Amino acid sequence: MEAPLPELIKSLKESFAEQITLDSITPSAVYIKTDASLIKNISEHIAVKLKGRFITCAAIDYRKDRGNFTVAYLFSLDKAKTFLCIKIDLDPPDAHPDSITPVIPGANWAERELKDMSGIIPQGHPDLRRLILADDWPEGEHPLRRDFSFDYKPASVSGGAPGLKSPPASTTLLPLGSFYGQKEITTYLNLFVYAEKVVDADYRGFYNHRGLEKMGDSVLNYNQIPFVAERICACCGFSHSTCYCQAIESAAQLEVPPRAKFIRTLLLEIERLYSHSLWLASMCNMEGLTSLFIKCLALQQSIIDLSQLLTGNRIIFGMNIIGGVRKDIEGKNQSHLHKLIDHAERGLKVILESLQGKLSLFSRMRGVSTLPNSDTQRYCVVGQTARASGVETDVRIDHPYAAYESLSIDPIYRGEGDNLARISIRLDEMTQSLSLMRETLEKMPEGEINLRGVKIPPHTDSISAVESPKGETVHYVLTGESNRPLRWKIMTATFLNLQIIPLMLRGTSIADARISINSIDPCFSCTEH
Repeated sequence: MEAPLPELIKSLKESFAEQITLDSITPSAVYIKTDASLIKNISEHIAVKLKGRFITCAAIDYRKDRGNFTVAYLFSLDKAKTFLCIKIDLDPPDAHPDSITPVIPGANWAERELKDMSGIIPQGHPDLRRLILADDWPEGEHPLRRDFSFDYKPASVSGGAPGLKSPPASTTLLPLGSFYGQKEITTYLNLFVYAEKVVDADYRGFYNHRGLEKMGDSVLNYNQIPFVAERICACCGFSHSTCYCQAIESAAQLEVPPRAKFIRTLLLEIERLYSHSLWLASMCNMEGLTSLFIKCLALQQSIIDLSQLLTGNRIIFGMNIIGGVRKDIEGKNQSHLHKLIDHAERGLKVILESLQGKLSLFSRMRGVSTLPNSDTQRYCVVGQTARASGVETDVRIDHPYAAYESLSIDPIYRGEGDNLARISIRLDEMTQSLSLMRETLEKMPEGEINLRGVKIPPHTDSISAVESPKGETVHYVLTGESNRPLRWKIMTATFLNLQIIPLMLRGTSIADARISINSIDPCFSCTEH
């Protein structure tokens, strides 16, 4: 256990004395129970005094067993390399805890999701408009409650669509969508513009929400969930299945074989490189750089060849299982593997050298849609978007997983916080991923690749995080008794980062809005899980 953990508990005890109770403690997380009336004060203390970063909140429906709800608020204390979970109990007639959004703006969407999906209404929240549920969804139907069947389809009603945010004075409404940013999706932004500048924005999405968390505690068992998790997104799927498997492995106190950890690390970096190359191709296409767009597609093919050689699939599917990985790296493929990495590196080098000559492109991005460090932290932004604003956060370093503790990772940070900084970090990470892939292969030990006869204890909390290609992905699991979780909560990087879009776009020209949105590399498939 890390040394800072006792100091963490001591700090909370000094401020809240007997009003908090230590529920459990693991090598990577501390779980604390408190009264619902204290959640706002405790959250502010964690954010301000302990420099904790809010991740998400999850409701557990215990009405059948205990007659109440429990809400778990998850925080990350990056410097202490630990997670902190604060739990409160709520009686069904009065499931109205104080909102923490006034003290932690980054909790905005998480609390709106809490209202939509579980019917728990945060009091004092500045904007409780519908976020997740469809426009024709009836009031009073909350999908994550235990008495809501996973296959129930309520009758459509009218009048449920959320209204627009109040437009600033003297602005004009400019809808942007559904052909959005980088791909065709069923989501849109309403831009409030004055002349050629964006003054504010209002997001509406989740029209393709798939209800995977509901399936996780209703119809899927522990061993089926990795196959569903990896299909959350084609660019981050292996990150999701790794994150889920790690959460279950932690709950069951399993030590995954070292070779399996290295194989996971290798595949995670291949996935990162694939995702970044797709993003780069999208940006080049958006800016009319056709020759570079074609070169990006060629780079993608090299990365897909890597995936196919290692997994048998062009996309990394079917590799993760609880306790390790399903398939080993065959010795006869080592030489071919290194050749494919070399080929990908040559293709990336050509692209990066070509980009250096696009001075007009980079000058157009410099100083545009700047996110100050302070706002980035207040809104709990993660991943490259946070690191571009000088926030030192990277799960591979803050909460080491897989084999990353054994690798040499030099964190990539910038301080400008503009479009150019966000784009530059991803370009640097592409080169870094190739280096990490080589180091992983060099240091990979021999041995088993999975565990057998895994037993998962019930009523155990677990938190796992992975630095996915888009940023921090977190899975919270509360194990159950029916060979499936009692609660499976997924938090994706884009869900957190989309909240910053209105602030980021203020003062940006209409012409630059698309590239600014693309600069955070949003993944709507992850968001609408």
